[in-house]
This record gives sequence, structure tokens and C-alpha cells, in this order.
Amino acid sequence: MLTSAIVIQGKKFVSNMARRVLRPRPGLEVTVEHSNDGKPLKLTATTADGFKAVEITLLENNRISFVINHLAAGRTCPLNLLFQYVPEKPFALIHEVMEGSNDRVKEFYLKVWFGDEVSSDIIKIDDMHYKFTYKGQEVSRKDIVKFCQTVGNQSERYVDRNQEFVYAPMDFAIRVGWVPIIQAIFPKFLNGNILNLVHLSNGFRMVEGAEPLRSGQVVDTVVKITGITNIPAGKRVDVIGTLLRDGKPVIEVKSAFLYRGEFNDYDLTFQTTQETPIEVTYATTKSIAVLQSKEWFVPHSNTHHELVPGSKLVFRLNTKTKFRDAKYFSSITTTGKVFMQVSTKQYEEIAVVDYESGDSLGNPVIEYLNRVGNPIEQAHYFENGGYSVMPSSSQLSSVVHAPSSNEAYSLISGDLNPIHTNPFLSDYADLPGTITHGMWTSASTRKFVETFAAENHPERIASYEVDFMGMVLPGDRLETKLFHVGMKNGRKLIRVETFNQNGEKVLQGFAEVDQPLTGYTFTGQGSQEQGMGMDLYAKSDVARTIWDAADSHMLKAYGFSIIDIVRNNPKEKTIHFGGPKGKEMRDNYRSMTYDTVDASGSVKSLPLFPEITETSSFYTFKSPNGLLSSTQFTQPALLLFELAAFSDMQAKQLIQQGAPFAGHSLGEYGALSAVGKFVPVESVVEIGFYRGMTMQVAVERDEQNRSQYGMVAANPARVGGGFNEEALKYVVDSIRHHTKGLLEIVNYNVENWQYVVSGELRLLSVLGDVLSFLNMQKIHLSKLILEVPMEQVQEKLAEIISNCVEKADKDVEQEGFLKLKPGKATIPLPGIDVPFHSTFLLPGVGPFRNFLMRKMNISDIDVSRLRSYYIPNLTARPFDITKDYFQEVFDLTQSTRVSKVLRDWDDEKVKSPSEQQRLAYILLVE
Repeated sequence: MLTSAIVIQGKKFVSNMARRVLRPRPGLEVTVEHSNDGKPLKLTATTADGFKAVEITLLENNRISFVINHLAAGRTCPLNLLFQYVPEKPFALIHEVMEGSNDRVKEFYLKVWFGDEVSSDIIKIDDMHYKFTYKGQEVSRKDIVKFCQTVGNQSERYVDRNQEFVYAPMDFAIRVGWVPIIQAIFPKFLNGNILNLVHLSNGFRMVEGAEPLRSGQVVDTVVKITGITNIPAGKRVDVIGTLLRDGKPVIEVKSAFLYRGEFNDYDLTFQTTQETPIEVTYATTKSIAVLQSKEWFVPHSNTHHELVPGSKLVFRLNTKTKFRDAKYFSSITTTGKVFMQVSTKQYEEIAVVDYESGDSLGNPVIEYLNRVGNPIEQAHYFENGGYSVMPSSSQLSSVVHAPSSNEAYSLISGDLNPIHTNPFLSDYADLPGTITHGMWTSASTRKFVETFAAENHPERIASYEVDFMGMVLPGDRLETKLFHVGMKNGRKLIRVETFNQNGEKVLQGFAEVDQPLTGYTFTGQGSQEQGMGMDLYAKSDVARTIWDAADSHMLKAYGFSIIDIVRNNPKEKTIHFGGPKGKEMRDNYRSMTYDTVDASGSVKSLPLFPEITETSSFYTFKSPNGLLSSTQFTQPALLLFELAAFSDMQAKQLIQQGAPFAGHSLGEYGALSAVGKFVPVESVVEIGFYRGMTMQVAVERDEQNRSQYGMVAANPARVGGGFNEEALKYVVDSIRHHTKGLLEIVNYNVENWQYVVSGELRLLSVLGDVLSFLNMQKIHLSKLILEVPMEQVQEKLAEIISNCVEKADKDVEQEGFLKLKPGKATIPLPGIDVPFHSTFLLPGVGPFRNFLMRKMNISDIDVSRLRSYYIPNLTARPFDITKDYFQEVFDLTQSTRVSKVLRDWDDEKVKSPSEQQRLAYILLVE
């Protein structure tokens, strides 16, 4: 047994494992027992502590028992191997007895991993779809702490400070679910030698909305095999486990194992695949007819939704394949559900896919869908390859050393595989040493994802999947590198790599990390600048498509290029009305009206362009500062810029799913178009043009197109002396009362810190001077209001206001036109010459409502995108379809349309998706 250089294993010649196992070791004592005639009968190798590690015994008929003992959790587990001495074959004297060999190894591993907890009947399982279950596993506080100490995870989240509970790291799921996961490699149909088993990969994925595991909870685990495939390196086994808490899924654990060797038992192989979701838009009746002709497409008999040109379907399918050999399938089954986007923008199941085939080379269902559709919910990778998220090594190190002993991880993880702790067995398996657990390397690496990619917020890691590329030995120096390489469904996609001291990659994979909770806010007028968005226009197909669509529409409808205005900011633009196309443009201009109130109080509808008559051959827009600063061009340009930028971000999957969104003033339309997705780009740009035009003509202008109105941002805190919102209101009301002019607080942005005031330039100047005077003179107005009779306060404030009005009037007299200047607590908003959001613009509400109703369609509204996510300027709280919400909107607006909804409110009717869509339309318009 010791003198032979080789051993025969079936049809293979292998090096003699006994020589490796019995190599000289410090403290090892080898005893050989002989018969009376000097024939060796038994060899025993005993370690320095007296443990019988190896026993070789000569049996009857030249059989040799080769036993390697392993101490697991205090119990001795013998690995019983059998060999045959064949003296008549001198070139190969030792043959391993292969019959029952794999089962003997499995029985050994059953004892090692589970003791007497698991019956050896598990080896006899022949159902490849058997579910391995383990119930009632408690998540122990002590185990969490020990696990984190073992893998070196020092996150504050897992520290035990005698609090109510301790959270468990994501990797702890392998500890909880280990028993059924590893049971999946034992069944009869997996006829491989566990000693040749390699852990290929491991992964964790949090179930959407589930809270991480924590101490004191009880978990059940269900594991199933999802694939058994013969590949050149051996037999691959894929398993997936689901951890359930109170019967609900919490986390999925995926593992892949490889039995090294050659396998040809294709009748015992299969693969289940969750196919990539495919979205298909059927543009024509012909394409619909082609789909309906497919036998595998089975529409529901009770569906009320008919396929028509423009229908959008999403296919979510699963495929199970069985193999005839390495090239051909013996059967393919593809099943799943088909969803259609209906008028309420919801997706409803309208059909199923049911396909089954015998011998084949491919899958016609998937091939068809790949031809006509597009994959969705896929990762987007950065063109430049991404960037490192690691700090400099001088600040924080990502270097660790593998433990000198694997005993600690073996015990806390439950993975007692002796190749990690028993040098005799690792030598038998022909390994370079007692290799470190792949799962230890995985957990040790993942802690850096928590620290650097998730910025010390472990709960933001949604998934983590890695492949084991090479062996790690005790004491190895390991360095982790992390790169942000792309996005997937609004999550950061982090490439994970770990290298040993020789620069060899031992682990690689990806993590999906949630961004910090993000809100998307779209800016209003005043943030425009020449050339905005044109760099993105040049680089992004998505952005360019949006700009071009809007530009083409505005050229056709109104005769100007919005792209030209953004790029070049011309001071004038002439629209010519020649020919049939010009007549259409002229009619479009003449149809635009606005309402005004005359001296008698009557509302009159007037044309926005009174200069354009039936015979006008042209019209010229002019602005001394460039047309981009004119409201009617500023507004559509900003909306386009925001819509294009956001859409480009969406295409790159940078947008966090389920995030709140809002817009400041004009930006609200941009937010609703970009995120709400219910206003097409052509309508958005028209809304901006009309809205801007009604505001442009709402105020009188001089020959240089200048108005006497504007807006300022006011910060009460900068006045000092406890000056707050109430004090600001008091000052604004006092100035308005004193001057009988327009001055109103129109935006309440940040309490006691930022407010926006609209009004006449003269009064805005007075407000700035009054607040500056209060600051410089250290007059505590809020305190005076409380301590001094109100008449005295009013008298003092009136005196200050009078002086500031006199100063403003002198400035107008000297300069001819008043230019607002920053004050101690006020900042003018440049480019704004209309008193936005003030009561001055109320006459324009009716015509604008009618215009919106023409441009917005009820069927385009997706309530699910709005509810709880959209935060309107009006209410400053998330949008909802409830009676209370409508009541709040009515209290703020006194809208007759909202009042009618409240009068007719029916709780049962409101449950209908179509009714919710109708009500959302009313709210949005109002």
C-alpha cells in the first residue's frame, strides 16, 4: 500500500494517496503490527496528542481497509475506504474498491456535518425536485457576535450592548440555512465523491421589503436543487435556499458546487432558468396575429383586454431543460405569465406561456421574444469601466490575513468539512493544505462592501454574489478591491475582487447596493443658462431623442427651434407665416388666449398675440437679454432640459426606485413629465410655452420689454433678533398696506430660513431695505410685538417703511428703472420679471386649466407612480387619492371641480383603478 507509486481508481491511474497521508509530520508516531511470520497486518498513525489519525488494516482476500479518523464536535468520525491488493498485476498492485465508495464517503460526511441528527436515508433520495427543509432554527445573539468576530466584521450594527436585539449580517444566512443547503449534495442521483467537491460560488439576496435577520427570531429554510449539469470540469450542482420568518421569505441563498471528475450520466441532469423579462410592443395587427398564431401563447378566456396596435406586453418566464448529451436537449419546458399594460397604466395578466418540446437544439419561445422584444430590469454598465470606491490605503486598509486555523469558522458556520481542519484528509484530497473556507473569504470580503460601498450602512446591501476563483490557505494575505461599475434598477453595481499575496485573484463577483434615500427635485425658472443640456445632447441618444422630438414639434406648430434658442440665445426671432404650413402656425398663435379683469370687474378673454391677424405674414419675438430669458422660451427650455437629463439618468438606471419627487414651480411640470410619465414631450413643451406666454403678457412692459415685477428669496434668520416667519409676514403685510401695491409671500420653502416673495420691484426693494435696517439697527421686531403696544410697533415700522419707500422712489427717479440689489436678508432672483404664484396671476387660471385639460389625457396617468411618491407644491405632502386629501386641496384652492368630487364621493367607487385615474387627473389639473 505504501510502496506503490500509483493506485487504480476505476479506469484512472492516480498517485498513491497513502503516501501523501502518511508523509512525515512533527510528532506523528507510526506503529506497524506484524503476524508471527512477519507479515504486516496493521498500520496506525498517531498524532502527538494521542489521536489515532490513520489506520490501515489488511483484511481477508487481500482487501485493505484504509481509515482516516476525524474529530468533529467532540466525536470521532471514521472515513472508511477499501482497496484491493492485486499481486498478479505488478504494474498496478493497488486498486481502490469503487463499488459503494461514494456512499461510504457520503456517510462519513453525514456524521461529520450532522452527527445523528440526519438519517442516512437522505443518500437514497432519487427525486431531483425534492425540497430539503430545516425548521425552527433560532437566530442566536451569541452566534451572531461569534460569527462577526470570526470573519472580522466590526460593524456597529452587530455589536452586542445588551440592547433588545442584535442584527445579523447577510452572510449569517449561511449559518442558519447550512443544514438543508449542504444536504442537497447527498442524494443518490448525485453520484460523485464529496472529497472531490469544490464550492464554486455563493450569493445572498434580500427579499424586497424584508427586514434583515436579528437575534431572537426563528427561521425555517427550504432548499431545492435548480440545476445539475455535466460540464468539462465535472458535475455542477446549483441550489437555492429561502429563509422564511413567520412563513414569509426574508433572504435567498444561492450556492453552486462542483464534483470534479468526468460524468456522462446526462439522464440525471437538468437546468431551471428564470428567463430575463422581455418587453414587447406590438405595433401592427400583423405582429399581433403572429403572436396569436403561436401554440404556446394561451390567452385567458376571461380577460377583458384586447390586443390592439400599440399594446405593450411583458413576458416573465421560466425554462426547464433536460439534456440528452452535451449538445442536445432531451426536453424543454417554458412556462410563465404574460402581462399587458392597460388603460390605467397597471400591468394585468392576460395570458400564459405553455411550451413543451422533446429533442431539440434551442428554445423557439425565447428566440422569438429576443427577436421582437427588449430585455428589461437589466444592469447598465458605465462606458468608462467605473471607478474605485476604496479609500487610500493610508486611511483605511482592505488587507486581511486568513486565519492560521479554520477551526473557529468551522464551528460557528456549521461547515465542518475536514478538508479545512484535518491535514490528513486535505492531503488525501491532494490539496495544498487545509484550505480556508470559501465562505470565510466571502464574508471577510463582504464586510468591505458594507464599509466602503454601503458607507457603513449594511442594510443597503440588496445582494451579494461571488465566485471562488482560487484556494486560500491559512495565513494568506488578502486584499479586496471594489469598483462602482454600473447601475441596476437604481442600485449601485459594485464589482468585488480579492487577491492573495501573489496577485492571484481568489474571489470575484458583484454586489447591488441601494443608494441613500434620495428625493428628485426639479428646479424652476431662474436656473436657466445658455447651452444648458447641449453637452448631454451630444453624448446621449436618449437625451437627443427628447430634444429632437420637442424641437420638431415646436418648429412645425410655432415656427421656432427651441434647440437654437438654448444654444445661441438670439435677441430676436422672426416667425414667417407663408404657405399652408405657415397658415397653420399663424392659426395656432391666434388660438392662444388669456383672461383679464377689466375696471368693472368683468373677466374678458383676450388673444395672447393681438398683433397677429388673419393677414399677418410674420411675427417677431424680441428680448434685450436674449430670448432664453423670456418666460415663454425659458419655461419650455427648462422643462426639456430636465426631462432629457432625467430620462438619460433613467436609461442608465441611476434613478432609485420608489423615491419621492417634486418640482419647484415650473419644475413641477418637469417632475410630472419625467417621473409621472403621463405627459408626452410634445405636450410638455407646449404647456411650458403657453404657461410662459400667459405670464409674459400678464404684466405691462416698456419698449425694452422690461416689467416692473420680480421675485426675491428672503431669509428671516439673517435679520437676527429672533426674527421669524410670523415677523416676515407682518413686515410684508405692513408694506403692502402702506403702499397699496403688490407684495406677497408665495413660497414657503424652509421654515424660518427661506421664503420667496413676489411683487412690484419698488416694493421688493423696500422689503430688502426694511429687513437690512432691522438687522443693522438690531431692532428685535418679534420681541417688540410681544412687549410693546401694537400701535407703537405699527408706528415705528411705518416710519421705517416710509423712509425706505422714499429711498426707492429716488432710485427710480435717478436710474429710470429700478434694479434689485441683494440685501442683508434678501436675494433677487435673476431673469424673473413676473410675480409668479401671486394673486396677480389668478385671471390666467381658467384658460390655463382648459389648456392643461386639452394636453393631458386621463388614460396616460399612472396612479402608482404618483401615490406616496409625488409631493405637490400646493400640499407639501405625498399625493394620495383619499377624501381627506381632496378636502385639503379644496381648503387651499376653493376649486369648484374639487368641491364637486367631495360632494359625490363614494368610498366603494374610489376603489376602482379607473376611478382613481379619473380623480388623479382632476387633482393634477387643479
